[in-house]
Amino acid sequence: MKLSLVGLIIGFFLSFASHVTGTNETQENDVKAIDLEVSLVADKHSYKAGDRIKLEVTLTNSNAVKDLFVYGTLQFGSRASFTLFRRDSNGLEVPTRFIDDAWELPPKANDRSAFVKLLPFHFLGTTYRSSIHLLNMERPGKYTMWVEYHCPISAANVEVSPFWGKENGTIKSNVVEIEVVR
Repeated sequence: MKLSLVGLIIGFFLSFASHVTGTNETQENDVKAIDLEVSLVADKHSYKAGDRIKLEVTLTNSNAVKDLFVYGTLQFGSRASFTLFRRDSNGLEVPTRFIDDAWELPPKANDRSAFVKLLPFHFLGTTYRSSIHLLNMERPGKYTMWVEYHCPISAANVEVSPFWGKENGTIKSNVVEIEVVR
C-alpha cells in the first residue's frame, strides 16, 4: 500500500513537471500583442498649412525577459508595416491626397538579415515625412493621428522565433494631437 502511494505521488509530480515544461515551451514560441508596443511622436505640436511634418514611429519589445524578432523593413501602406490614420476635431476621417502604398516581395524564410531581434525594452523605428498639404490637413484646427502596425509576413514563412507575424493582428499606437494654425 505504501509503495503504491509513493508511486502515485511520484507520478503526480512527474506529470505536473511535464505539464509545466510543456507550457513554458508553448509560451516561448507564443508572441502576444502586449509584447510589442507602437509609439508615434510628431516633431512639433503646431503647424502652418505649408509646413512639412515629421513623425517618428517605433516598435518596442515591452517584454522584460524575452527577445522578440520583427520584420526589419518598416514602411507605410496597407501591404507594408504601418498605416497612418488622421481625424479632424469632429472625429471625421481626413482623406489623403497621397496614398502610402509601399510593397516589396517577402524575404526568403532563411534570410535572417531581413529580421531584427529586439532585446527586452529595445526598439526599432522609422521616420515618416510628408506635408500638411499632402495629408490634407490645411484647414486650421486640431487633428489627431495614430498608426497601426501590421506585419506583412506570416510567422509560418520565417525561420526566426519568436516572431511577431501577420497572425498577431494589428497594434494601434498612441494618439497624437496637432494643431494647424493660419
